[in-house]
Amino acid sequence: MAVFHVLLNWASQALVFLVFLLFVAFLGYCLYIKHIHMKYDHIPGPPRDSFFFGHSPTVLRIMNSGEVVHDTFLQWAKTYGPVYRTNILHYVFLSVSCPEATKQMLMSPKYSKHKFPYKRLFNLFGQRFLGNGLVTAQDHEQWYKQRRIMDPAFSSLYLRGLMGAFNDRAEKLMSKLTDIADSKAETHMLNLMNCVTLDVIAKVAFGVDLDLLNNSSPFPKAIATCLKGMVYQVRDRMFEFKPQNWSFINEVREACHLLRKTGAKWIHERKTAMENGEDVPKDILSQIIKSAGQAMTTWGD
Repeated sequence: MAVFHVLLNWASQALVFLVFLLFVAFLGYCLYIKHIHMKYDHIPGPPRDSFFFGHSPTVLRIMNSGEVVHDTFLQWAKTYGPVYRTNILHYVFLSVSCPEATKQMLMSPKYSKHKFPYKRLFNLFGQRFLGNGLVTAQDHEQWYKQRRIMDPAFSSLYLRGLMGAFNDRAEKLMSKLTDIADSKAETHMLNLMNCVTLDVIAKVAFGVDLDLLNNSSPFPKAIATCLKGMVYQVRDRMFEFKPQNWSFINEVREACHLLRKTGAKWIHERKTAMENGEDVPKDILSQIIKSAGQAMTTWGD
């Protein structure tokens, strides 16, 4: 019986000590958040919803209501300037809408890239998406090498040579709109513009004629699904663990697989054709493959 009382006493003391440690940790975290606020609150930003959760209640409320959260970000930029601050717990986020500042932050090695959003773009729910490429590279040297390979394909001189493809797709859009106007039928302009955009990208980048204004294709839906999945994965760390989202997550994975498989097929076919000395389109893909080969030769030397 005495032993039981001793153990109970030890357990009570341990519990009190644990509660004390938790209180000290909580107080320390509060002080750390306060320190972060004092350190960065000189940067303009909207009023926080709460001390702990910062602006996250506002963002979640907008997302859950089905509204476009970027409209709020745009309004904050108009109110607080092209560089403004938002808070979530002890994290501080800077939203930049100034073109020059954005260019400086993306291209300069002085500004490190946070691994969380970049790794989330690498894979979508376990399915490889953008991979470790130009958009997601966190190491500046790796990014710079890839940028050097891409630059020739996006020079103004080279892009001017592709204006024929741009004009051809624009004329097809005008013809489509003329038919719609003559029939006085309703149409979804966003869908038409998305089709034209994808048509142009497929033609000038891969030399592929999709003609989405007149033909059906799984690509527009796959791209929209991947982009939607990307937004959900970046904003909600727990999204993939909620059973009600599993069906959509499978759709995202299948869409990612379709896009990457198709892209890999087009690239492999073009590389094989170039290695065999066949005539290939003078598009962006050919230029990138050519630049990549030259860069590898240079690095090897």
